[in-house]
Amino acid sequence: MRRVIVIGGGVSGLAAARSLRGRAEVTVLEAGDRVGGKLRTTPLAGVPVDEGAESLMALRPEAVDLAEAVGLGGALRDPVPGPVTLWSRGALRALPAGHVMGVPPDPSALEGTGLLSEAGLARLRAEETLPVSPPPEGRDVSVAEYLGGRLGREAVDRLVEPLLGGVYAGDVDRLSLRSALGPVAALAGRGGSLLAALRDRPARPPRRWCAA
Repeated sequence: MRRVIVIGGGVSGLAAARSLRGRAEVTVLEAGDRVGGKLRTTPLAGVPVDEGAESLMALRPEAVDLAEAVGLGGALRDPVPGPVTLWSRGALRALPAGHVMGVPPDPSALEGTGLLSEAGLARLRAEETLPVSPPPEGRDVSVAEYLGGRLGREAVDRLVEPLLGGVYAGDVDRLSLRSALGPVAALAGRGGSLLAALRDRPARPPRRWCAA
């Protein structure tokens, strides 16, 4: 059996070690006095406060599945419902309900929000009239390359990038569509209108988020 050394006992290192279990003899090396990396809970004025990443994005199910697989399913908690707001053009503006990481299935829900200009909103509406253009097979594309072509660059810059930038600490011109927006990429791969596909996707029960 192979022997593997994993450097670092943070979440990534522990997840890597778990994935190798049964296929290799794994040793995890951690320089600190505890595992878990940046995730920890510290009391503040007698109240436990999460440090590091305090939640996970259930749109990507892998982290939720991993938490359940290691016995943390009972610790999963739903977030308190609340609107997603963006600071845009000098004001906080709420994203309409039903968006998928900023991609709105119904462009009319953006009317009057001030999130897009009239030209940007008209370009977004035109998505359903565009020719079929699924992402190319065998080559990954960036979020901006694909969504910019379907939705218009203004929609990507003002709706999608603020959310993805906060989650992935990257920019849409370099983030992989398949990696960052897997569910959207899967719908795009069917061809046809992306907005129509988002509206027609079957409803799923809400996934839970897990506190750190």
